[in-house]
Amino acid sequence: MVQIFNQDFNEVGPVISIAPRRLRDLSGRLKVSQHQNLYAADFEYGTQPLRWEGFTAGGATITAQPGSGGVRMRLTTAAGDVTIRQSRPYHRYQPGKTLSMASAVNFGTASAGQVQRVGFFDDGNGIFWEQATPTTSNPYGMFAVYRSDVNGIPVDTRISLEQFTDTDQAAKINWSNIQMIYIEYAWYGAGGLRWGVIINGEPRILHEIGIGNSGAQLPWARTGNLPVRYEQRNLTTQAVGNDMFHWGVSVLSDGGIDVQRGFTYGYGMAAAAPRRAITGAQTRYPLLSFRYRPMGTQEYTQATTACTGGTTTSLTAAGAGWTTDQWKGRYVNYTVSGASYMARIVSNTATVLTLVDNVVGGALGTAPVAGQNYTIGVINRGQLLPQLLNISSDVSVTCELIASTPTSPIVLTGSSFATLASLGSTQSFAERDVSATALTGGEVVYNTPSPSGGLNTFDLSQFFPLYNNIRGNVPDILTVAITTTGNANVGASIICQEAMS
Repeated sequence: MVQIFNQDFNEVGPVISIAPRRLRDLSGRLKVSQHQNLYAADFEYGTQPLRWEGFTAGGATITAQPGSGGVRMRLTTAAGDVTIRQSRPYHRYQPGKTLSMASAVNFGTASAGQVQRVGFFDDGNGIFWEQATPTTSNPYGMFAVYRSDVNGIPVDTRISLEQFTDTDQAAKINWSNIQMIYIEYAWYGAGGLRWGVIINGEPRILHEIGIGNSGAQLPWARTGNLPVRYEQRNLTTQAVGNDMFHWGVSVLSDGGIDVQRGFTYGYGMAAAAPRRAITGAQTRYPLLSFRYRPMGTQEYTQATTACTGGTTTSLTAAGAGWTTDQWKGRYVNYTVSGASYMARIVSNTATVLTLVDNVVGGALGTAPVAGQNYTIGVINRGQLLPQLLNISSDVSVTCELIASTPTSPIVLTGSSFATLASLGSTQSFAERDVSATALTGGEVVYNTPSPSGGLNTFDLSQFFPLYNNIRGNVPDILTVAITTTGNANVGASIICQEAMS
């Protein structure tokens, strides 16, 4: 509050000064608090495949551009081409904080039947910029969009440029140029949403929506835990292809962020066999492996009613007795010949689930098979945070941690993953294996000698978390691999936090 006086020093009255919106976060607080950088990446030396996942369909390609320090996402003219670049982590929203991201991007040329997108989003929920079909009033085809699957099937709410809250500034922008875009959101369920650009170092809010008391009855999205994503899609055949480029990106939290805490569990050997006997000289013997389950919620499983068949658009469970559309909008994860598949359920009858590919839409590449396992629920987008490695051996060995990621998968021979829930940790989301006898693939991310004798402990608190892939069907695996020069008896455990919210 500022007191105002006239030239005779008589008080005129109080004036309340309010900072402009761009200087206040989505809880209305002045942005004088710490802006904590949660995640940042540039692509000077490549696409960063351990931190970013790439997905393409059709003839589309994703290529590092070392000359400009960015990444090119290219569509051909064919209908169905898709490129996706998505951060491995889903950034964990915390109530009371505003999450924001900023990135340099060039969307390319707007064309009917084609979309380019960038923001915080996945296939079910999020907030993003979209370039789509141009019109006379929106010649660059720019839209502010938020997505929700809170009612089951994902729905995009799209606001065209001529309807933005700052149409004057929006109309002045040449969207064919490189732009510094940013997005801010608060979730809570009823938090606010902002889409902006940065021009000459000044943030400009081009569109803003307050969800609370706006007439909505449900949250603007099912979750506030979202990845950063760049995406292109050819919805129809195009006359020419399109190149979309992106460069550096940052994710910030206004007001800092509390340390992410989850339940802490130990993934170790079988209770009655604290060590495994490794016979003869072995290279990278898979002593212990763990991952977390693909589904975050497990609402219906094969154990309840068996799968009796399926097609590339359906799964049948005779005698299931489901109510109509009971599972609409949920996902089904099923296995065929040991491989895991994920699909979105768009409707169901008493015995049949109707399915679509959960990333590209349409029919699935592989149909469910009678007798194979399946689970209905919501994809697991949490993360596992390793903390400590404990290892004990009767001889000196070399211990390596080998990570399985989408670009470098591990294949385990003879594995048999058991849920931690079945081993006494009822609320754990993880699965562990102590049966595999060989491995191929993966990326060695840790190496240490482990002397013979007592227990050796190694700090893993700086180790990167384990995530899931874009489709949601292949969680990362971390394997404790042992190299020996002869017979050895070795046991290990990893203490880990399961951060699911």
